[in-house]
Amino acid sequence: MKDLARDAISGLPEYIPGKQVEEVVKQFSLKEVIKLASNENPLGTSPLAVESIKDNARFSYIYPDQRHTILKEALSAKLNISKDNLIIGNGSDEIMLLIAQVFLSAGDEVILSRNTFSMYEFVTKIMDGTPVFVELKNYTYDLDAISSVVTDRTKAIFLCNPNNPTGTIFSKKQFDLFISKIPDNVIVVLDEAYGDYSESQEFADGIEHVKSGKNLIVLKTFSKIYGLAALRIGYGIASPKIIDYLHMAKMPFNVNRIGQLAALAALGDEKFFKDSIENNKHGKEYLYAELKKMGLKFLETQANFIYIEFNENSDRIFVDLMKEGVIIRPLKSFGLPNSIRATIGAMPQNKKFIASLKKVLAE
Repeated sequence: MKDLARDAISGLPEYIPGKQVEEVVKQFSLKEVIKLASNENPLGTSPLAVESIKDNARFSYIYPDQRHTILKEALSAKLNISKDNLIIGNGSDEIMLLIAQVFLSAGDEVILSRNTFSMYEFVTKIMDGTPVFVELKNYTYDLDAISSVVTDRTKAIFLCNPNNPTGTIFSKKQFDLFISKIPDNVIVVLDEAYGDYSESQEFADGIEHVKSGKNLIVLKTFSKIYGLAALRIGYGIASPKIIDYLHMAKMPFNVNRIGQLAALAALGDEKFFKDSIENNKHGKEYLYAELKKMGLKFLETQANFIYIEFNENSDRIFVDLMKEGVIIRPLKSFGLPNSIRATIGAMPQNKKFIASLKKVLAE
């Protein structure tokens, strides 16, 4: 099989997901476990989306709309863009793969960071691209350093704003200057999976640059704030010429019917959206206060998770917290072995996390 498979496949980094509740319950013989590892919405799924799922489950024998017409129309109205600026994906990670399949050839350079979502490196390598890593500066993307390493071989740049796992952002002013420096033959991918949670007035506006004609693809998802992670609905926003090429590589019926209609319903659930933001705001304020009392180093976040750093490898803390019934994300796979990422949960979950963390660190 080694001789049959492409060389690029054997060297692909494996994506390491957060531990599942059922796995930890069984492993440690626990009755109750909370999962704060995968940045899922602690309020669950939008109630309007749940009703849509129930109503449309009986139509599962019907193929989905491969053009995603109704969902695109709703997004077009909400974002004040044309339907021609949109592509819907089976999660935003499918769109990342489409970007690589459409634009990368063997040897093309792609600029990214080691301390960020691993899918950017994965899609680069699967197409025989060459990752060019630029280190974070103060836990944030260093846009000046990124623009300085662009060469004639650079084909794409991946940015995550807010960054996963640090929760930090670069500002609109910084991004505006950065995008003005990038040549027209380079694709910039701006992943805003957690952008809905940002409270900063300085949050960068990627759509503004799409409208101005830049070779920019903005990625968004229904997995986080709308609570539809299991249904895999993401979307990309770009110029019609970019969208047309992405559609050429897209498989037919890539997004299931129930997911499309659930996303449509969730998009109109303003109460759930606001409640999710409020829960996140109060949760992070509580966690900030408690982590400060414990003397721990953490980063104030613009996302729905908190980055925490320790004076030891986080593997022990990860395992000991699981024994207490709390699953968090150790960040060794992100190149940050002494750190963890904890999702901001509902308040009872946040309190259990803090109590368990105190116990684990005392040991």
